[in-house]
Amino acid sequence: MDAFVGGGGGWFARRMVLLDRRAGFRADRVLAGRDERAVGRRVTAGRVVLLAVSVLLGAGVLALVAAGVWLIVTGRLLPPIAAGAALLGLAWVLRPRLGSRKDAVAGGWVLDAGSAPVLRGLVDRAAEKTGAPRPDLLVVDTEFNAWAAVVGFRRTKVLAIGLPMILALSEQQLVALIGHELGHLAYQDGFRRLLEQPARTVFGALSRIVAPPRGDGVDKDLSGLLLMAFTVWQVIAGMVSFVLFSAHLGMFLLAAGEDRRAEVRADSMAVRAGGSRATLEMLDALVLMPGLTDLLHPRVAEGEAAQRWRALLADTQGRRAEFLPVLRQLSMREDASLLARHPSSGRRRQWVSNRPYVDPAVVVTPVEAERLRAELAPLAEQLAQQMRRD
Repeated sequence: MDAFVGGGGGWFARRMVLLDRRAGFRADRVLAGRDERAVGRRVTAGRVVLLAVSVLLGAGVLALVAAGVWLIVTGRLLPPIAAGAALLGLAWVLRPRLGSRKDAVAGGWVLDAGSAPVLRGLVDRAAEKTGAPRPDLLVVDTEFNAWAAVVGFRRTKVLAIGLPMILALSEQQLVALIGHELGHLAYQDGFRRLLEQPARTVFGALSRIVAPPRGDGVDKDLSGLLLMAFTVWQVIAGMVSFVLFSAHLGMFLLAAGEDRRAEVRADSMAVRAGGSRATLEMLDALVLMPGLTDLLHPRVAEGEAAQRWRALLADTQGRRAEFLPVLRQLSMREDASLLARHPSSGRRRQWVSNRPYVDPAVVVTPVEAERLRAELAPLAEQLAQQMRRD
């Protein structure tokens, strides 16, 4: 929505962005005031609505498949066969996406106990101490991000951490980040999103399918009955597309609220794994992240990428530490939105700071820290070479 403001979207667009931020700010403030038991509750009204709508839409997709197959099998003429094929095509477009292992590891490095024993050991220890499931795949990619998902028919559990993110955090903060992502696996957030996927996606897909082309018929050199028919089609299809998009927006608002609650719930696992102090420091690093993403550059001597980048990121965070109170408040306001799937980093930090202090279940020793830096250094060199090529 900010694009409307920056692009001169007019008074109405700016007003909508302002109202959304205010509503998101209030919703995040309520979320930050909830205790761990309320955040961890599995059944909510929003989840019930999403699941009920998904069941109905899933049944509708199966009905499209059945109708398409029946028309093709029983049809003797081209029109019913073509209609059956169209129904099958529509069902294919609306089908649930399971994700794939190939997409999950694209652009990253898959690490095992042999290639990254320290990092894999930290993940295994965090999973053991918190009771979270161990990921089947550990991926280090090139993004300033981290995520966990369950993909494919075999429901492969994937934990991915961006190398820039690793370099921007201390080793103990990294444990907190790992604990957060394991929290998503422990609370089965991937399975929840899969069940809710029809409600999250079908209305939006249908809205795009029925949306008429932009521009009037005159610009397309139409006239007479063709121009009238085109205009009527635009009006009717546009109204139907708007109704479907409105339903999609409603489902998205419910889903985004559930996703924000899931993020805070996963932060409780970050506290258990890395401790309260490391989790708060990790969230402060996320507050500073917008100013860190452009610091990694290929102009480093060969063999020094990891060392130089880590020093640059640490120095930048240290110089901006005095502005953290202001930046936390700024993130609470600028990043607040009912459409956001994550609460702002400042709000998440507020929620953690309101919880009782917890000692870390997994402590990284200085020896482990040095070994971890050594095993990640070759990946930083590969990333620097890739950046130079690009």
